[in-house]
This record gives sequence, structure tokens and C-alpha cells, in this order.
Amino acid sequence: MTNHEAITTPPAIAENSSADGWFLVIDAPVSKRRDVGGSIAPPAKGGSPWFSRPLLGLPVVLRLALTAQAAGARSIVLAPCVERAALKEALGDHRLKIVVRDADDPALGESRAGASSIRVPANIVVHRAVLGAVTARALTDPSGVSANDAAELVFEPGISETHPMWSSARNAAGPYGFAPIAVIDRASFEAAERALLRSLRKPQDGWTSTHLNRPVSLAITRRLVATSLRPNQVSVAILGVGLLGALLASRGTYASLVAGAALFHTQSVLDGCDGEMSRLTFRGSHLGEWLDTIGDDLTNYGFFGGAAFGLYTQTGRTLYLALGGLTVFCGFVGSGLEYRYLIKIGSGDLLKYPLGIGKAPGRDEAAASKSGIAKMLDAIAPLFKRDTFVLLTLLGAVAGAIGPLLAVFAVGALGVLIAVLKAEARMAKDRAARTGSPGHGPAERSQRGAR
Repeated sequence: MTNHEAITTPPAIAENSSADGWFLVIDAPVSKRRDVGGSIAPPAKGGSPWFSRPLLGLPVVLRLALTAQAAGARSIVLAPCVERAALKEALGDHRLKIVVRDADDPALGESRAGASSIRVPANIVVHRAVLGAVTARALTDPSGVSANDAAELVFEPGISETHPMWSSARNAAGPYGFAPIAVIDRASFEAAERALLRSLRKPQDGWTSTHLNRPVSLAITRRLVATSLRPNQVSVAILGVGLLGALLASRGTYASLVAGAALFHTQSVLDGCDGEMSRLTFRGSHLGEWLDTIGDDLTNYGFFGGAAFGLYTQTGRTLYLALGGLTVFCGFVGSGLEYRYLIKIGSGDLLKYPLGIGKAPGRDEAAASKSGIAKMLDAIAPLFKRDTFVLLTLLGAVAGAIGPLLAVFAVGALGVLIAVLKAEARMAKDRAARTGSPGHGPAERSQRGAR
């Protein structure tokens, strides 16, 4: 799930919403029509209030405010408009921690003195990275901003998209970012929905996740966010699917192994849904991180341990028990070391563990890439990403080859444990070096923050 990002974590949001942050000024919603002067006119009387329409679980304007909050906004300011009462109602949500004020509130004047702001219409959908990038650039280099005054950047749909600042911000959002979308009709609403769903994809997704799992999980997530289900509830249900697959595999027959592997793969596909839900609805939590991490590990150990036991009961070959035992033992030891590190840094996201192979973070990646062994590990790393090895397990079960696969994954589990032990040794060496060098305190804090 990896729902640890600041966009979804309330403590991180509170930290980003500092006293020296910027203001998001929410203006009247816009429509396609333009007045004689060329500016965008508000919706016609009686028109559909698209800003209050639920878009993937959140009203459009609430999504805008939560995105600004995650990008470091200090406060939300509502400009005078006929829709202001409706905007306040839509913004009345416990996830919005920053203050919502009226632009004509006398108490607002002093707090806004000298602060920068960005003015956008109420029916805009914007990628959090785009908003973060444009605010960072606008607030540090206001000379390049087209604004009403030196302190306020104004976004006008149909005009601002071509401004170099917004274009560069779009590029900073990565391959799955998108330009701001004004939700003014059904077509733009659906375009915003597609853009938001696509933005949930990750560059670090493996082959199987990119081409198979993610399209399915996104389609399911699109339905789930329209229900009252919470991401953590979905995490528990997904774990139940995985454990049921492990129970079936423990029977050891061909049919039970195939059924168990099918549920194992189903759990892998559904595993993306809880994280996608948390990012779409801003419901990420520390508990959610751990539910996802522990759920995946329990499903892995349960299936391979169960399959090994089932094959042993069907054939009497102790080799299966040995392979299953080795896989589970290596997994538990490796996970224990990883969990210890995650607890120490206050996270439950396994991607933060600096394993140092493939795309995992690690200080020695640049140097290790010159090694032939490191290149080989990086080349085959996608095979051992969870999405791919779970799919291979299903195919192996259908082919009646779970036994040989147990040997493959026992070797893989041993290899991962060795990588974890090396990472632990590297980190211990780094800590010892920093402890012996008084001048490395700030560098140490910087590296911890990067992880």
C-alpha cells in the first residue's frame, strides 16, 4: 500500500502547514464561457455545481483543499462569491486540518501580511506534486510569475496551462502527473477521474503490477472509494483472502494448491487497493502502513509454509518441509530486522528500508552498480518483486510445479536475508563512522530524512 506520503499522513500534514506557509485562495468556480473582456465567467445560473460533486470519494473543492494542505498551505481563503456558503459546507471535513477563512475576515489581514498566495477556481483538480512544485518555484522566484500582485499567483484555466511555470511544474510531477483540470462538465469530470487514477501508478511498480495488477486494482479502487469502506478495513479483508489461500494450500492436493495460489495472486492484486484508496481519500495512517506490510509478509509465509506442509503430507518427502522451513525462517529473520529499522525511523513502509539492490534505497548504489554481481542482482530483481513471484507461483501451481518453485523461492528468501544482513552491516558501519566523526551530525540527520 505504501500510504506513508505526507499527502495522506495527518502528522506530516500538520508539519507541512507551518506558520510561514502560503495561502490557497479559492475563487468562484469557472465554466467554459468567457465574458467580453476575455476572462473566464462563472457558471450560468442554475448550472451544475461541479465543485461539490464527489470525485473518487471526495467533493472536487475538498480534494483541492486537501491537496493544498499536503503541499504546505497555511490556510484556505474563500474569496467573495455566491457559492461561498456551499464551499464552506463542502470543506467541512475532519481531514482538513488547516483553517478556512473568508477573504473579507478582518482577522485575516494581519496573518496574510507579507505571505504569498495562489488563487484558483473552486472546481480545479490539481496533482499534489504539480501544486507543490509551482508553489516552491513561485514563492522563491516571484519574478517569473504572472500574478495580480507580487505575492499572488493566479491560475486561470485555458490560459495558465501554457505558462512556463505550470509547464515545468507538470514535468516535476513525474511520468504520472497531470496538468490542472477545470471540472466544468461531464467530459472534464471524467478526464479528472482518469488523471487521478493514473497518478496512483508508481515508477517502481514491477512488470506484473504495471501491466496486470495495477489496471485491475485501479478499476476496483474506483468502485471502493464510492462506498463507506475505509482503507484499513480493506487491508484486513485482503489479509483474510491471503490467509484463506494459505489454508487451502496446506491441504497439498493439486486442486487445493491451484485454488490457494489463485487466492494468493488475488491478494497480490487487491493489495494495491488499500493504498490507492488512502491516497485518493487522504486517509493514510501509520497503522495502515503496518497492516499492509505485515499482511503481505503473513500471506507470503503462510502460503509457502502451507504449501510445503501440504506437499509433505501428500508425498511424505521431508525435503518439502525443509524448503518451506528455510523460506519461512529466512523471511521471519529478515522481516524482524526490517521491522526493527522501520520502528526506529517511525514508519511502517517497507520501501523505506535501505536494502541496496534493485530500486531500493541505499548509499552504495552508485558504487555497487559497477559490480558484476550487483548488475546481475538488479537485472533479476524484478523476478523477486512480490507481484511477479506471486504470479509465477500461480502459473507453477497450474503446471503442477509448486515443489520446484519452493526450491527457487527458498534460495530467493536466503538471498534476500543475506541482502538484509549486508544492509544491516553497512548501516552499522556508517553509524560507527559518524559516531567517531563529530562533524557528521547534520549529515546523519539529512540521510535519515532522505530515507
